[in-house]
Order: sequence, then structure tokens, then C-alpha cells
Amino acid sequence: MLNDREILEYVKNGKLISENFKEASLTPNGYDLRVGNIIPGEDIESKTLFFISSLEVINMPDNITASLYIKSRYARKGIFGSFGFVDAGFHGNLTMSFINYGDKITIKNMILWCKLSFLQLRSLKKIMKIVPGIFRIAMG
Repeated sequence: MLNDREILEYVKNGKLISENFKEASLTPNGYDLRVGNIIPGEDIESKTLFFISSLEVINMPDNITASLYIKSRYARKGIFGSFGFVDAGFHGNLTMSFINYGDKITIKNMILWCKLSFLQLRSLKKIMKIVPGIFRIAMG
């Protein structure tokens, strides 16, 4: 797992987070992504599915993947998300899906929403050819 110094070094070289990086969002073992777009809007009723895209533009090198985790303050309010790994080589905004099982909540743009932890791949030897797909480059 990359530490804050390693993350910052990659960012200075245009990798990991290529737009809207904020040094205050660095943590000892990751980066706290901020809310960009919210669909259907910032007022989320109970039992509502909603989507958030990251304010930051992600630019993953071929030797690093990342894992997402919702901030615990939102999980404790009843918000659950669908998470996975960010593929090595991905470029764009991350769009994540959530459901609110708690009370109505207002989500504002630019608040810290989830943690992104970066993991270095042990081997750069490619067994599979990276094939471009509809989610390989994502904006919005």
C-alpha cells in the first residue's frame, strides 16, 4: 500500500490524481475523494439509490490499482455503497453507486466522501492484454 509521501510523488508526476488534487485530502495510507456530481441531486431521501462522481480525475499507472472505502461517518448514517478496485491504467472520474437506508440526508459538493487506497502490483508482467472498454476512460 502506498503511503502519503509515495502518493504525493506520483501526483507530482501526473499520476494517481491528475486534476483537482488537494494535499489536505492525503491520509497516511490513501486519499479522501471529494464529491463532484450527485445524481439525482444533493437531497437524498431514505431508500433512494444515488450516484456520486469524484471531483478528482484519477490517472492510474499500469503498475498500481486502488480500492475504495466509504467514510465511516456516512456508513453509520445508513449509506451503503458498491465498491471495487480501480483498474491499473484507468483514467477519469470515479462514479460510485449508493443507497440511503437511513434518514434523508443532504450531500454537498466537495465534501470528503470516500477513501482511495493505492496498491502497487507485484509484477509488471502482463498475462492479459489491457483491452479498452466503456469504463476504461470515464468522465462525469
